[in-house]
Amino acid sequence: MYAIERTRIIKKYLEEHEHAQVHTLSNLLGVSEVTVRRDLEHLEKDGWLTRTHGGAVINQNEIVDPLLEILEEPEDDGSRDEIASVALRMVKDGDVVMLTNGSVNIRLAVKLEERSNLTVLTNDLSIALRISLQDSNKVVLLGGDMDKSEKALFGSMALSNLRKFYVNRLFIEVDGINDNLQMTVNSQEKADLILGSLELSEHSIVVCPSDRFETSAFYRLGKISIAGGIISNSKLNEDYKIRIFNSNIPLFTTVAAFEGSQ
Repeated sequence: MYAIERTRIIKKYLEEHEHAQVHTLSNLLGVSEVTVRRDLEHLEKDGWLTRTHGGAVINQNEIVDPLLEILEEPEDDGSRDEIASVALRMVKDGDVVMLTNGSVNIRLAVKLEERSNLTVLTNDLSIALRISLQDSNKVVLLGGDMDKSEKALFGSMALSNLRKFYVNRLFIEVDGINDNLQMTVNSQEKADLILGSLELSEHSIVVCPSDRFETSAFYRLGKISIAGGIISNSKLNEDYKIRIFNSNIPLFTTVAAFEGSQ
């Protein structure tokens, strides 16, 4: 179970019971008491609780966390998680990874806790916070102008900072792929950042849920062939699978399919 998921369960338990013992939470979460104590330490620093001998009590005058909205999980019908599971198989311990902003890459960021010694470069605040909670990985957040709707950083400063890095794995999240296999995004700033990131990556992969196919956002990014492959979920329309296959673009739609391609 991931740290963020454990934290959510601990908070819910404390809201319902007001206090909890370490051994109770250990059994509830299926993790060691050492792990529970570490989670309680983080929550105490954030003002959610006060640790006691053998447990913790909720703070009645709870400190409002301004980052709570950023850490909320995006809605998912399972497709984002499916794509993230496939993407995780492409990441090795010690890799330098870049994740552009988006709900799929947020799910991937959570799953990266299963890897170690990663350096993760991103322009997404939610991704950066999730990686920062992982003991064995580190994050580099690009500077730039804040887009409040995207909760991400863009602009000339982001592009300038981007040129300082080189990454093993780049995961590009796009907002739409149309009938001509053209990728689109919802802003020029986002298009510029993705195109800039392609120049510094050894391997690049597009992540796009099936419900974003046959749609177009406002800004054209280019053909999906500009990246090294694409990951979608298993509900992707067969017609698109055939088109992508005929274009000689590697397509991964399930973990099983990825394993079979090795």
